[in-house]
Amino acid sequence: MNRVNLKEQVFNLVALLVIQIPLLYRITLFDSAFAFFYVGFLIFLPFSLTRTYLLLIGFLSGLTIDVFSNTPGIHAFACVLIMYVRNNWLQLVYDDVDELININHVSLGATTLTVFVFPIIFLHHLTIFSLENGGFHLFGLLITKVFLSTIFSFIVIFILNYLIAPKARRI
Repeated sequence: MNRVNLKEQVFNLVALLVIQIPLLYRITLFDSAFAFFYVGFLIFLPFSLTRTYLLLIGFLSGLTIDVFSNTPGIHAFACVLIMYVRNNWLQLVYDDVDELININHVSLGATTLTVFVFPIIFLHHLTIFSLENGGFHLFGLLITKVFLSTIFSFIVIFILNYLIAPKARRI
């Protein structure tokens, strides 16, 4: 089993948070689609991490976003929720999880990666926007905002994963 490079993971998290925090509510499409690309870091954490570490990393990264965006625990709750669901969802979507070292487009393939990542981003955004909205009233507007933000975040996360993940080696 490969070991997780802790320094690299911490650097990736800090870099994403430094980029995400000043841009969090400034990057919008049509005033209803927001890009929360820090979620990509959480989704692509190594599968070998225990659930305790995943929940702790999710909480700390969400809390950091909450502190700087003045949202009282909304991001922390959403991040802990997706970290709780992530490994179980990956086991349902991908058959050969025991052989999986890194989660990226090279190891999973574009189709499996989409089936894995899109619902997790949707769950994250549904949690954030429903808590921010105070419930499910104005359901049409809420779902529109969640769906558009999920698509926008997915595109940004997929592009970042494609740029950052190691390329497949040619034989």
